[in-house]
Amino acid sequence: MAIAVRGATIMREWEGAYTNTVLYRQRCDTCGRVAPKPPIRVRCLPYQEVMHGCYHEESFVCGFCGNRQVVQIEG
Repeated sequence: MAIAVRGATIMREWEGAYTNTVLYRQRCDTCGRVAPKPPIRVRCLPYQEVMHGCYHEESFVCGFCGNRQVVQIEG
């Protein structure tokens, strides 16, 4: 199970035999706006049945308030 630590809203999550996939949208924690862009897909290698050790980090600039937001997703 993936957890959006900050800067993301998880849309969907798939647990597969070979890879786990998380689909999320960027979200600004300052103003709460969710980016109108298409969702972003991140793939992680599974360990047993749950996502372990998956870590995704990126940053973006909010188009509404101009805040530089960091996205952190852990699994």
